[in-house]
Amino acid sequence: MLLLALDTSTRQASIALCSENELYGEYNWHVGNNHSVELLESIRRLLAECQVTFQDLDAIAVTTGPGSFNGVRVAVATAKALAFSLQKALIGVPTLDVIAAQQQLWPGPVCAVLEAGRSELYAACYLFAEQPADNGDLVYAQRRVSDYLLLTPQQLATHLQGLESWEPDQQGSLLFAGELSVASRQILYASMQKTCRFVYGMQASRQASLLAGLALQRLREGKEDDPLVIEPLYVRRPSITKSVRKQPLLGGGDLASRDQATTEREEGALRH
Repeated sequence: MLLLALDTSTRQASIALCSENELYGEYNWHVGNNHSVELLESIRRLLAECQVTFQDLDAIAVTTGPGSFNGVRVAVATAKALAFSLQKALIGVPTLDVIAAQQQLWPGPVCAVLEAGRSELYAACYLFAEQPADNGDLVYAQRRVSDYLLLTPQQLATHLQGLESWEPDQQGSLLFAGELSVASRQILYASMQKTCRFVYGMQASRQASLLAGLALQRLREGKEDDPLVIEPLYVRRPSITKSVRKQPLLGGGDLASRDQATTEREEGALRH
């Protein structure tokens, strides 16, 4: 099976082409805010270098978020379009699941985190257990033991200290992994200190080859997503503001609120 994996959840992007047993190619780069410009061209270049066509693919995997609103949307839309047009299997994997899976050798609990803006973090907690296969291969079963969270660093520390989902033999240090700012790291460490460790920066960079591994495992379990139904996992919905100018046409809003909004716009124009 030939699988293409796409991850543009943040300013760090990654794509990979692999089978169950072999990695054919992988790109990891700083995409910034150019997700929609660079993703498709990078896919074409990767396939060309591996001498593979779109028709040769058997499945598409994509991270579904949370993360950058635009970044997540671009990867999900691209994966949906490819899966639908090529009639290939589609597998969506939450971004935090991929971050946590990179630390599956850690013997204790893992908290995957991403900066969410507004001084908040996306986070989810996981436990891993060895699961030997019939052929002797060693694989790790991933179990999420929390919801996908949106909390400030202080709120997250408080939540983790009260979490009762840890197994008795896994009460050691909790490992934070993911893209963290220095400020968030300092707050978490000040709140939890000796009970936590950190993997961040380059050590926590996401790799699409690991996304591919999670997707292949889900395929073996018969878990596929419908290209017409799959949606990004935002956790926080994007901010959408109603246009005050259109309210009279739509019949919405009272005259007083419209007058107040008009006055505020006029005052803003005078200030600038």
